[in-house]
Amino acid sequence: MSQSVRLAGFLILLLTATLASAQQPALRLGIMPFNSTLALIKTHQPLRLHLEAVLKRPVEIYTSADYAAFHRDSLAGTFDLLITGPHFGVMCIDQGYAPLFHYKASLKPIFVVGKDAGIDSVGKLKGKRIGLSNRLSVSSIVGLRWLGEHGLQAGRDFDVLEKTTHGAAIAAVAVGDLDAALTTYTPLKQVPADVRAKVSELPTSVQVPHLMTLANNRLGSALVDQVRAALLAFPTTPAGQAFFRDTGYLGYDPIGANDLKPLQPYVPIVKQMMGL
Repeated sequence: MSQSVRLAGFLILLLTATLASAQQPALRLGIMPFNSTLALIKTHQPLRLHLEAVLKRPVEIYTSADYAAFHRDSLAGTFDLLITGPHFGVMCIDQGYAPLFHYKASLKPIFVVGKDAGIDSVGKLKGKRIGLSNRLSVSSIVGLRWLGEHGLQAGRDFDVLEKTTHGAAIAAVAVGDLDAALTTYTPLKQVPADVRAKVSELPTSVQVPHLMTLANNRLGSALVDQVRAALLAFPTTPAGQAFFRDTGYLGYDPIGANDLKPLQPYVPIVKQMMGL
């Protein structure tokens, strides 16, 4: 066989493999709307590109209008891959998603307050306007429960105002529209530096596992294993290292029973709030 024939055969095989890859249906990566859609897409673009390269198939990012819609979409199986809150994650695992990883950083609810507001203890939140990213966010549920344990009840001891995202709630504190915002360390790290410069942190004493990454079991065990391996490799790449540094997520840890058990008390709260 001549060299030109062999080369032509190689090119045909390469073209066939490329076309086969291009014809693979796109994987739908659903991300909880904890930030604006544009910010979610920008932040997760390195992850999307990494998954596409390793899995050799398109990956598309999706979100929903709000937390409730996103969780309903998740439970309905709308997404192939999922980045969701830990309280939502434990419910999705019960409905056919395979647990993969949660971020290494712990999710610790904190109150962001004005830098010169003088709010340096939980008692000084009494009578204040406190913003939430969403009543269904885990930081809101855990944080409001923590306030209750310290004798402060929403509607009686402080006013609650709901914003669209963590970033919006933090920004409202920075400009004085809110006295405090209930959020976590990672959204605070992700807001612009000029906003961070105008606020301070008032920590709580509680923490839960961070955002969870899940795979829909309908993908089949082989593809789920490929996704798991691809995610595990992401922190070793330059793009992955930058992603985990810039977001404050630090890396991945496998989801285990010890992560899921402490989240069970929040499941009935979510179900009651959503009428499930």
